[in-house]
Amino acid sequence: MDNLGVWMEKNNLIAFRAFSATDASDLPTGWTEPTKFTLEAVALFDGRQMTLFTDELHKMLIKDKSTKTMPLDSLSEDFVVGFENNPPTLVGYGSSKFDLPLLRHHHPAFKAVKHIDLSKIASDASEKHYGEYGRRYDLRDLATTNRRKQTAVSHLSLMMKPIALFSEWQRGLARNVIRTLAAEVELIAELYCYVKRREEIRIIDERTDRPVTVNCTFLRDEMFEEE
Repeated sequence: MDNLGVWMEKNNLIAFRAFSATDASDLPTGWTEPTKFTLEAVALFDGRQMTLFTDELHKMLIKDKSTKTMPLDSLSEDFVVGFENNPPTLVGYGSSKFDLPLLRHHHPAFKAVKHIDLSKIASDASEKHYGEYGRRYDLRDLATTNRRKQTAVSHLSLMMKPIALFSEWQRGLARNVIRTLAAEVELIAELYCYVKRREEIRIIDERTDRPVTVNCTFLRDEMFEEE
């Protein structure tokens, strides 16, 4: 974990997840316009420090992590103070279409950061492997295939998917939602570090149901970072 923190600090990276309790079925545009959604929680992880922004919890401890729980409205101020002269690159998973525009809408300070969507890396790698369209992978499955771990929940099977997260929040079980966000940002950090440093990723070949290793030297291209 210390090695992860050192590497992320050296490369100025922060893994992130944003969560909204808005019911997409209540919006005419559904999931297509993230700026129509409220923002209830954000998890940031720099390889050492887990920072959870929400108004629903005052304190949460994550196993083997230095953890801070902060009010949601302090997110922009905390971010600007910490990175005013050197904005980090945010690393998310499936974040291009939802997490990032949601975060930037509610906290414009994040418009200054670059962004990498790890799910696009996995999709591009599968496109290279199959020689056709890229596949989509669940973060939990991809982490398992690449032997990446997290400590926020006792087992990956306990990490909730988006619909379950919404349900838990509506039932007043915000702690369960935040814990899943923490687990996800740790997996994002672990997996991106693994893929970037080794320049390869393991996926399950759908034709054989066996893991294969795909070369990812395309990650050397700085243009892969998205504004």
